[in-house]
Amino acid sequence: MKPVIHIVGNRPQFIKLAVLYKELARSGLFAQQIVHSGQHFSHDMSDIFFGELDIPAPNHNFNINNLPRADFITAVSGMLADYFAAAGPAIVFIYGDTNTTAAAAIAAKKAGNLLVHFEAGVRTGEADMPEETNRVLADGLSDINLCCTARNYATMLSEDDGSGRQLYLTGDLMLDAFKKIAASNKKMVAAGSYVACTIHRAANINHHPNLHQIIEGLNQIHTDIPVVVPVHPNTRKKMTEAGCKPLFNMLDPLGYPDMKSFLAGSSYVITDSGGTCREAYFLQKPAVVVMDNPFWPEILENGCALSSPASKDALVKNFFRLATLRGNFEEAIFGDGNAAGKIKEILAAIHL
Repeated sequence: MKPVIHIVGNRPQFIKLAVLYKELARSGLFAQQIVHSGQHFSHDMSDIFFGELDIPAPNHNFNINNLPRADFITAVSGMLADYFAAAGPAIVFIYGDTNTTAAAAIAAKKAGNLLVHFEAGVRTGEADMPEETNRVLADGLSDINLCCTARNYATMLSEDDGSGRQLYLTGDLMLDAFKKIAASNKKMVAAGSYVACTIHRAANINHHPNLHQIIEGLNQIHTDIPVVVPVHPNTRKKMTEAGCKPLFNMLDPLGYPDMKSFLAGSSYVITDSGGTCREAYFLQKPAVVVMDNPFWPEILENGCALSSPASKDALVKNFFRLATLRGNFEEAIFGDGNAAGKIKEILAAIHL
């Protein structure tokens, strides 16, 4: 059996892991391990996902969190170096653009492991964005890059440096999860129209003026239609530190089935999450993405979402433009919902 070590650390990675882990397990071809960096560490942001998505508990959890980016990457990559040395040759599988992803890419290459990166080729053009730096690093170090969309694939082709890295267009594991994991029957919001909102990106919450502008914009929208926000623990902390005064409705973080139900019941979505904006697209919900250069411009180009800077006036203006959108939600931007099956075939062909 081929050894595969999955390195994860946050909510979106747990969701993608759930569908891929199960697909690989069904094949009987792989001996899988899960290593959790600890990047998302609270029960609501970590343990709940392993339980409700029926993922085995991590083989190891480093419990590293609340460190500055550089310190976190250094600490996790160091611990992973020791882990990889003890584990022996393996396929190391990394997801997305987090600090966990960057740390794992560095450690895997130093250890001589074969490195596979899912969600390659996403670019915003913002070189100072940590997520952009992490993703470019992971793409460059990986032996195999897996792309969610045709745009991502074209980007990787344009950046080919002749190193011989393998490149595949697989579609999106988030779409697999959406198709395979049912929404819960819970109603997080009383009957009626509402806006589902998530805000957590560092650029939006660590800069107090940006956070104040977003909160004030949501407060104003809330006077016309209820705004409901499942609040990330770090966002709640930053709101308190900045002295923000939210007037909208706030919930504790939601697990995946509850979040799917919450989004499905909404009329519109406001988010700065690359995962949530995709889920809004799958559910055919018009969305405002609170980023100047969203990770998935394909959704905007299809007329299904608008981008907005962290400005009260811009956020309110763009939100009320959503009602006029006539987007094409039918295009299979993110594949056919069988990314896990395609990835299984790619991994099965690897010779360690």
